[in-house]
Amino acid sequence: MEVITMKKIGIIILFVLLFGSLVFANGATETKPATTTTEKTFDIDLATAYAASSPAGKGLAKFVADVKAKSNGTININLFTDGTLGNPKDNYTSVSSSDLDMAMTGLEGLDLYAPEYTFLDCPFFIKSWDHLFALLDSGIGEKLKERYAQNGIQTLAWHKRDIRVLASNKKVVEPEDVNSLKLRLPGMQVYVDAWSNLKVTTTTVAMSELYTALQTNVAEACEGGYEQMTTLKLYEVQKNIAESDHVYEFVGLFVNKKLFDSMSENQRKVLLACAADDMKYADELSAQNRAAYKKECLDHGMNFVKIDRDAFRNKLESYYKAQFAKKWTVTTFDEVMKYAK
Repeated sequence: MEVITMKKIGIIILFVLLFGSLVFANGATETKPATTTTEKTFDIDLATAYAASSPAGKGLAKFVADVKAKSNGTININLFTDGTLGNPKDNYTSVSSSDLDMAMTGLEGLDLYAPEYTFLDCPFFIKSWDHLFALLDSGIGEKLKERYAQNGIQTLAWHKRDIRVLASNKKVVEPEDVNSLKLRLPGMQVYVDAWSNLKVTTTTVAMSELYTALQTNVAEACEGGYEQMTTLKLYEVQKNIAESDHVYEFVGLFVNKKLFDSMSENQRKVLLACAADDMKYADELSAQNRAAYKKECLDHGMNFVKIDRDAFRNKLESYYKAQFAKKWTVTTFDEVMKYAK
């Protein structure tokens, strides 16, 4: 009896030791402190002059939602479209001065902060989207981003907004056809300079007054995207549409650099990744819209004119080279043209 009892005691002791070691091991795993990083939450404003219904507006709405989801709610963006927080120039300067957190805006930034890069939107100079984005993805484009950064603006991504064409009552095929033509232009200096070298008579008319100006012959022609021609019903006052594709209009999604630098590495990665993806989405919408607006112009009776783009480029080549010698000194004419191949 005594032997049996000792065996039982031994078994019980062994069981207790084994069970205790398992409990201790499990307990050590369960009570190990969690390694979590607490990120600061940002509530920021994003402004654009583009309409909420435009490809840019839709791309930004997707960007806002994606950033919130992928940052786990640590970056909340309030989107203001349709020029609610000012015109493009206002948006640029406000982001630069930290009065505005983010903006999507266009070519005005080159005039304001990087005039030596205005060859990127010079009429008839850039040959295609591939040409433009080869430049933007090159060392030239990186230096442009650095130029913006020096002025307090961090570039997140680029958007292929539109391609500008020419509408007129006069049929335009060759450079000689625009001689003395009264052409309405926006206030971009490089636009005015290049077209003036083609001997047009430039005129400045507010977009809200453009239809009347064309109707009353204050302006004889205008340029812009097919969307502009359609939404303003310029097909009612212009007979011809020449697909000059003279400017590949890109715009940027920007954030104040101090704000960007104050975010965690993960939050910065989220902004950059979402911007890249959602601007590609906006690009796709823009391409679809352009085809639809072009069809609408033609359906309303505009005559499609095949313009000699190379003739315009050749006519402007001496102007381009002069600009590279005195203003566009960050690169050379030949270097830029290499990216067109």
